[in-house]
Amino acid sequence: MYKLYHYFLCPSSRFIRLVLEENKIAYQTQLENYWNPQKEFLLLNPAGHLPVLIDTDNYPLIGANVCMEYLNNLNFKLNLMNGCYKQDAEIRRIFHWFEYVFKKEVLDPLLYEKVFTRVIKNINPNSNNIRSALQNLSFHKDYINYLLKNNDWIVGGNFTYADVIASANFSVLDYLGLLDFGKSIYIKEWYVKIKSRPSFKVLLNDDIVGIPPDNNYKTIDL
Repeated sequence: MYKLYHYFLCPSSRFIRLVLEENKIAYQTQLENYWNPQKEFLLLNPAGHLPVLIDTDNYPLIGANVCMEYLNNLNFKLNLMNGCYKQDAEIRRIFHWFEYVFKKEVLDPLLYEKVFTRVIKNINPNSNNIRSALQNLSFHKDYINYLLKNNDWIVGGNFTYADVIASANFSVLDYLGLLDFGKSIYIKEWYVKIKSRPSFKVLLNDDIVGIPPDNNYKTIDL
């Protein structure tokens, strides 16, 4: 059986959980507080970042991009690529957008100020950093809303890894009560569709001790 080292509010970990759920792959989870990694985890990944997926040969696959490519090569019945090299390149571009740009400009500062300052350092959050991250979020929402304006899904006409990585990131904001759609009506329609998928139930069951989800987090019909 697969084993996934993850943290509840790590969007990259949530991405892999969703992919495994979509493909109905049995797996175990191992919670890892990556700000205080355990020895066992550092032996697997000395860099200390998440996620790490242990495959059926007990081999560690480190990082969401590596896990995605590995799982995609297993050729499951559910194809989360499009098969066209241009669209597959676009899916990977969107993946990179969320895994590196969105995370750096939006989620990393928000998680630090909203979660880690309290959990790790027990200090007051910096409101300027929160405000800046939310301003960045507005730009990202406008862009994704634009991509969804004439499409049901982010890339082409099918549900793909692009939708999974985007929804994994938005779900963290949803958990924290920071997902204000505003005028982003296409994102709202898209997110409600994904939130209604059976695979998403595993995320909606998350409830972190000391950091409870927003009251609307478990509500599907937003």
